[in-house]
Amino acid sequence: MINKTSSIEFKKYGSTYEEHMSVKDNNLICRKLNTSGRIISHMYCFSCPVYIELTEGIASILIGNSLEPDKLETFAIHHYLKIDANKYFNIIPLSQEIESYLITPANYNLRTEFLNPPYVYKPIVSKLQIEEILGYYYVIKSPNYRFKGEAHKHYELTYVDHGSLDTTVEGTTYTLNSYDLMLYGPNQFHTQQITKNKSCSYLTVIFNMDIIDDDAILNRIFHCDNELHNIFNKFVKASSNSLPYSKTLMLCYLQEIIILLTQYDSSGETKHISTGPMQHFQDGLLQEILDYMNSMITEPLTIEEICHKFSISRSSLQTLFRNNLEISPKNYMVQIKLKKSKELIRENKYTISEIAFMLGFSSIHYFSRTFKQHFNLTPSEYAKKLYK
Repeated sequence: MINKTSSIEFKKYGSTYEEHMSVKDNNLICRKLNTSGRIISHMYCFSCPVYIELTEGIASILIGNSLEPDKLETFAIHHYLKIDANKYFNIIPLSQEIESYLITPANYNLRTEFLNPPYVYKPIVSKLQIEEILGYYYVIKSPNYRFKGEAHKHYELTYVDHGSLDTTVEGTTYTLNSYDLMLYGPNQFHTQQITKNKSCSYLTVIFNMDIIDDDAILNRIFHCDNELHNIFNKFVKASSNSLPYSKTLMLCYLQEIIILLTQYDSSGETKHISTGPMQHFQDGLLQEILDYMNSMITEPLTIEEICHKFSISRSSLQTLFRNNLEISPKNYMVQIKLKKSKELIRENKYTISEIAFMLGFSSIHYFSRTFKQHFNLTPSEYAKKLYK
């Protein structure tokens, strides 16, 4: 986080004040402070306390007790500043235009020291931009499906939801299983086929992207963890949402996915973070509850029954799910039932009514309505689409 000049950390260099300094009453001199841009090559050092008043724009101050680069600190300027004597400082403009004033005693000694190497401000700007989503499709392909291949000018993401998909990219063959994804780059020739005797369902997103370097995310398979899987669910949900800016939200989710892929190889510290005894206990308890819910998928299981079995309060159960899965226990139960319903529909052994009854839905109408809310098509439409 960025510290402000009003924080306690700044007190070793000076202080802040809110009322404009009266030059006449204090026998001071006020002059406009010229800023040298975002590359700071020199620092000011006064032999007496001085004052800085930022009157327009946003800026930071680079300051320290010496010119050693690793000892210099930056603070976002908040309120007017009093800088103690013998501190090295300069102003970094953050907004396009700033106006600041330097107020000093009539008599002072000033040293201007060169900074070697210069300090270079690094703004927070996007290193990649999803410009447009050209198409997104959720398809279900039957065994022996084969796509002869294509190459186009856009990025294409394939995320396998269920089953197995073989893809050949520029002569190299990869196998994507459930929850795997792959990214094809512009002008990369790629084919897709299903070689196993089971259907495969997957999401395809075609988009334009401006990215500095895509080498780390091409020509490889990524396996989605819970975080990525949840973002894909949000992407799909936003695609069928009519709320304002839902389509913009799709761009945001897709950009988040790409960013996580670029961090995939260096995210070991977050994926395997060492946790204390309490977190280990929570992880173990959560896994036990999830295993139990999956084993009871064909039963009309209630939240109260889960709480009773694991001796946990309703609020604690809600917190456990929200903190770890970003979903409520009830919605998680609905999700796994719906996922199981898709598997049963693919098996083509039961009617829609039988599947609704097997999974503990109160009625066929409730099952169909819930299914459509999540997948944007009814169970019957899903069944018809299976082997198109």
